[in-house]
Amino acid sequence: MKKLLSAAAAAIMCLSMCGAVSADVIIEPADDFYSSHRNEIEYSGNGRIGRQYVLTEETDAYNEPNGKKTGTFSAGKSPWINYIYTDKNGKKWGGGFDSSGADKLFWICLEGLEAVYDNYAFTEEHKDEITENTEKKYDSLKAEGTIYLWKYPGSTENISMENHPDDLGSYVSELYTDKAGDEWGYIGYIWGQQGWLYLSDPEAPSPCSEDVSAGAMMTDSVYEETASEGGYTAAAVLALAAAAGSAGLVAVLNKKAK
Repeated sequence: MKKLLSAAAAAIMCLSMCGAVSADVIIEPADDFYSSHRNEIEYSGNGRIGRQYVLTEETDAYNEPNGKKTGTFSAGKSPWINYIYTDKNGKKWGGGFDSSGADKLFWICLEGLEAVYDNYAFTEEHKDEITENTEKKYDSLKAEGTIYLWKYPGSTENISMENHPDDLGSYVSELYTDKAGDEWGYIGYIWGQQGWLYLSDPEAPSPCSEDVSAGAMMTDSVYEETASEGGYTAAAVLALAAAAGSAGLVAVLNKKAK
């Protein structure tokens, strides 16, 4: 855990000294199974953060697909999955970052599991309505107070940022206009965060009255501590959810340095 937190902290410090960073950085862990099956594994999610899958029953985790059991997740939890692998029998497996260190992955079978509705699902549903911000029309947009980055337009979940760049509008990479005619801007990276900015009023804490997305009723739960050896604790998973991308990036740099 100390190794993971140190790697995450180092990566965040490194990124904070840079300008806008692409949200599409591919995380490559120094994991044996990943390394030997890289060409067969798909990246899951949008940007540095993977997707969450709701576990309808107690689910075993393995060191690799069809491999050695390393722990168990409780029913109702939603592990973060960064990679998808399909085995020779057509069974899909999801890989996420293991609590034992930034370089290791756990794998769970995804058969019968539903993904939590997120920005990845939103962009798939509305891909024909989302456009690139090629004209940079919001480069002059500024905000003096707290801004909010939303999980997706219409979501009730957000990240608040009391401190942010003065030129926050220049970080907008994509645009979307909702049914009410309001425009949203997607920010793939801004001081360690990402999300959709309500361009009409970035400081509005509740621009939408309700979440009307197809996945709005799905439970977006988090882990509780498990008692079994080799399980995944709340602290570990919450840290990984926030720092999976940055820790993975450090793993790549370390591997290249060697």
